[in-house]
Amino acid sequence: MADKKKKEVAPLVLQNGIFVAGHPRSGTSLACKLLESAGVQFLSDLEADQYNKDGYFELSTAKELEKKLIEKAMTDDNIAELNKVVKQLNETAGLTGLKIVHIPSLFFYRHIAKNIRVVFIFRNPADVQSSMLRRGIAQFKLNWFENNNALIAAYENIRKSIVVSYETLMEGKQDIRKVFKKLGFNVKPDVIKQGHRTQKNSRIVLSKKEKELYSYLKKLEKQSWR
Repeated sequence: MADKKKKEVAPLVLQNGIFVAGHPRSGTSLACKLLESAGVQFLSDLEADQYNKDGYFELSTAKELEKKLIEKAMTDDNIAELNKVVKQLNETAGLTGLKIVHIPSLFFYRHIAKNIRVVFIFRNPADVQSSMLRRGIAQFKLNWFENNNALIAAYENIRKSIVVSYETLMEGKQDIRKVFKKLGFNVKPDVIKQGHRTQKNSRIVLSKKEKELYSYLKKLEKQSWR
C-alpha cells in the first residue's frame, strides 16, 4: 500500500497582533509595561526577578519558537507551534500582546496577521552588552548589530509601527504619550521609574559599525515620531 501523503499544516490567521520587539536588555519589558498601562495583556510565564522587577512579559514557548523560525522557517512543526501561540493570542479576551527578542522572527507573524502593530525598542549597544553580562548572558543567538539591522528592515515593512529608544523611555518625555497614540494606545509614562534603569554610560568599547548603526537608529526614532 502506498504511503499516504502527509497533510500540510496551515498557519492560523492572527486577528490582532500587538508586538514589542527589541534586543535583550534594550527596554522591551519597559515598553510592555507602558502598553500594559494602556490595557494590553502580554502572554507571559516568566516571573519577575532582580533584573526585571516588574516581570519579563515573555512566553517561554514563543521565545523558543523564535529561534526555530529563524533556523528553519515555516516547517510543519514550526507552523504547528506558531499556531499554538496565535491561538492563545486570538482567544485571550481584550488586547493581547507578545514580546519578541529575535527580531527576524517577527516577519513570520507579519505574514499571517490581519492587523499588526509593533513598538520597536533599541538601546545604546555598550549599555546593552554590559547589562547582558551583568545578567549572565555572555552570548545571544543574534548579536546586537544583526538584531537591530533586522529591526530596521521590519520597521520599513510594517506600516503601523514606531521606534523608541530605551533612553527616551527613561527620560519620561511626555511626547511618549503622543507617539504611542499613533498606534492607538493611551499609555501612562509615569509607570516607568528611574529605579528601573539597569545600566548607564558603560565604557565597553564598540565597533565602528555598532556606533554607526546606533546613530542611525536614533535618527530613525525621530523620523518615526513625525
